[in-house]
Amino acid sequence: MSEELRLFFAVPISEEIKQRTREIQKRCECSDLKIGWVEPDQMHFTLRFLGDTPQDQIPQLVEVARRVAQSHPPHQITVAGAGAFPNIRRPRVIWMGCSAGSQQLAALGADLDKALTNAKLVEPEKRDFTPHLTLGRVRQGRNFRELTASLQELNDAVLGQMWVDHFVLMHSDLQPGRPPVYTELGRFELGKSEEN
Repeated sequence: MSEELRLFFAVPISEEIKQRTREIQKRCECSDLKIGWVEPDQMHFTLRFLGDTPQDQIPQLVEVARRVAQSHPPHQITVAGAGAFPNIRRPRVIWMGCSAGSQQLAALGADLDKALTNAKLVEPEKRDFTPHLTLGRVRQGRNFRELTASLQELNDAVLGQMWVDHFVLMHSDLQPGRPPVYTELGRFELGKSEEN
């Protein structure tokens, strides 16, 4: 039986965007809540979370991802607009979204999900793909007033623009009490075929 690895597909973010996420995190800090902030080097736009996956499926995953990447041209996105899941009144996951370019990123995520489903490598995703960059998770506390107000103020915040010209297959190795260790298992250039 093949060993299982915790895997996901993601779009890495630029260094400039990573640096600017710190400012947003500082503006969302609250005395009433304990928030676990994501380190900028750990941030990415998840295209498809796979979870525990047999290691021997990786070649198939790579082949499907390569085909999907070839069918999507590189594009620019604007990382903008703070929000929260399930909503800003009861925030549990704090994120930044996309304005310009979000439709292309969503299309990439949807096509990847469809191709993986057709290849019988995953079950179809039940939720619509919403491009977002997780900044932090509320760990403790129930008084959300201060955080809700900060998120409302940051609704129009713009972190900057970046090119989406590739995505990656990542292995997430969970470390008790510490951030996960990410290892890139494959990189897929958008709009490029094997012959390019």
